[in-house]
Amino acid sequence: MTFETNLTDQIERQLSKLESTATNLETLSVLVMRTNRTQEAKILSDLAVDLRIKQFTLYRNKTQLQINTKEWKALVSALELVNHFIDEAIADPKVIIKEVQDSAARLISVATKLVSSFS
Repeated sequence: MTFETNLTDQIERQLSKLESTATNLETLSVLVMRTNRTQEAKILSDLAVDLRIKQFTLYRNKTQLQINTKEWKALVSALELVNHFIDEAIADPKVIIKEVQDSAARLISVATKLVSSFS
């Protein structure tokens, strides 16, 4: 039972990180909007919404998730990468945020593949 509890805790921790990442994308969107980069801000906001939808779906199906699959490992890796770029962009919102957009889109793509396994 402890092993299963540990796995569930790891899954919930990563799903919580997904939610935090969506919040950080929204924050970055506001910062970018303040620099009059409306189109980039809208893209970030849309990515945040998409990520929240995927996070919600994954959370609802968390009992079906397995952390030892390549899909799960890809999700965790993509999540780490997008958070790295978000941290850099929040520190200096004047930088080009293309890396954030690209890595967030990749994260959503990986999450979509994982979600599709529930169907």
